Amino acid sequence: MPQPATSPEKIWTGTAVSEGVAHAVVHVLKDQFDEPDEDSISPEMAGAEMARLHAALAVTRGEIEELQRAMDGEQGSAESEIFETHLLILQDSTILKQTEKMVREQLVCVDWAYYKLMCKHMDALRGLSDAYLRERFLDIKDVTQRVMRHLRGELLQHPMFDEPVIVVAHDLTPSDTVQLDRSKVLGFAVETGSAVSHAAIIARSLAIPAVVKLHGICEALHSGDSVLLDGEGGRLILNPSMETLSRYRTREEQAERREDVFQEERHEPASTRCGRMICVGANVEFVEEAGIVLDSGAEEVGLFRTEFLHLENPDATEDEMAAAYGGVVRALAPKRVVFRTLDLGGDKIDERLAVEPEPNPFLGWRGIRLSLGRPDLFKRQLRALLRAAAHGRVGIMFPMVSGVQEVLEAKAILGDCAEELAAEGFDVPPEIEVGAMIEIPSAALSSDLIAAEVDFLSLGTNDLTQYTIAVDRLNDRVAGLYQSTHPAVLRLIAMSVKAARGAGIRIGMCGEMAADLALIPLMIGLGLNELSVATTQIARVKHAVRRLSVAECEELEGQSRKCTSPAEILALSRAVAERCYPELFE
Repeated sequence: MPQPATSPEKIWTGTAVSEGVAHAVVHVLKDQFDEPDEDSISPEMAGAEMARLHAALAVTRGEIEELQRAMDGEQGSAESEIFETHLLILQDSTILKQTEKMVREQLVCVDWAYYKLMCKHMDALRGLSDAYLRERFLDIKDVTQRVMRHLRGELLQHPMFDEPVIVVAHDLTPSDTVQLDRSKVLGFAVETGSAVSHAAIIARSLAIPAVVKLHGICEALHSGDSVLLDGEGGRLILNPSMETLSRYRTREEQAERREDVFQEERHEPASTRCGRMICVGANVEFVEEAGIVLDSGAEEVGLFRTEFLHLENPDATEDEMAAAYGGVVRALAPKRVVFRTLDLGGDKIDERLAVEPEPNPFLGWRGIRLSLGRPDLFKRQLRALLRAAAHGRVGIMFPMVSGVQEVLEAKAILGDCAEELAAEGFDVPPEIEVGAMIEIPSAALSSDLIAAEVDFLSLGTNDLTQYTIAVDRLNDRVAGLYQSTHPAVLRLIAMSVKAARGAGIRIGMCGEMAADLALIPLMIGLGLNELSVATTQIARVKHAVRRLSVAECEELEGQSRKCTSPAEILALSRAVAERCYPELFE
């Protein structure tokens, strides 16, 4: 634990997205292409500086060669040749000689020397009319980004922290987040983002505090600074004083005592006052969360996001995937585990699958579209999931479906995989449930057609809200328009619930809306009886459910249909929530 600093406090205020308080030093993840400082060195340090560069180049070379092998095996020679060009750039002896000359003669750190030389080459190619030469600019930029990140020590494939830290970043992509040494991360402080950004979702999953929209922190903070992160009040405090630490320690002790009351009943069923059972499940990203799920009181895993395992190990074989999935199923048996097939794309990028950048990735090749476009990858995952189902109850759910045709195509491939495995002697249980996510307006509008082909539906309200209102949920300029209680969103939810009931199948909600304590009365009023939330929210959601009656919730839903304002609908639902369980809003 860092010591209180003697320097004056400085406070940033942002948006709280995951509760808790953490006091630690920060590790600043700078943007990949920030200009390094022109630090001076002594003559005897020149050799060590060049050794740092050669080490960074060696690691980068291994990285590129691994990508090249993967592309050569999966995509063919054209894509593999891209990385051959990158290796040639990396090994350019002229650049290495010029860098060493600058380091030894100007006595500057190697980061700055290498960066300046590479920028000089990029400037010479930038904006040229020749398409081939323009592409070489992008190649140099990509290589430089990789080398600079390794020079900074931000090699995310390996643990980068010697002590627990609070990670500070302009943004945290899912790819970045899954590669962090999560055992040493005590919190996230991010300049951008929102309550439904993936950094926020993962923070809640890991039960660590997170604050987003902390503008300017990357420039103002340096790795090693002592900070206090307040995940409830949305504050980041640099150099917290003894008085501040004492005040937060007292507040934290009081919060823990209140939370203990909810935790005592977490393993009890969630039944409304009138006796309706609500299944409260867990949203999970990582294999190591199995123990947390068991302790949380979750009745099932309503959403296992498999793309995070993929981003951790993109080259996993079918056997490795089956072992990982099967380990989770065994650990949680007899609870049901619903695995969502890969939801890559958007902001969850596997660079090897996205050879060409997309102008609008959230409307591009993502979710089930990517899986159907890469049947080799899709079949490998489906076979692994079917093999895991031999160890317990498994559901398989397809993400980002836009209509019933994609569901039929995915089911056909799943059926082929089951037949192949059975012919190979694997035990494939016949009772595996197949579901589809409703997170695109077209899917909600055709939910009756989809419901006729699946065993369950799951509402992904993060994307459903984003696509319905045409609001980028990560864009600060339009963040105020992102309102999950927009009448259009609620109508699509109601339509989907009606379709599921008509088909006699179950429907749940796994988006962040399901964990919003102010909206639980409205969700029950809409007819939902399955809610899947972060493990840290399960005790509270169950507590809320037990204090509601279905009749009261249905009356609220009827009133909300007459409202035109999202704020008015939220206020109506919150009023019921605060009246029925005020202790959760203290």
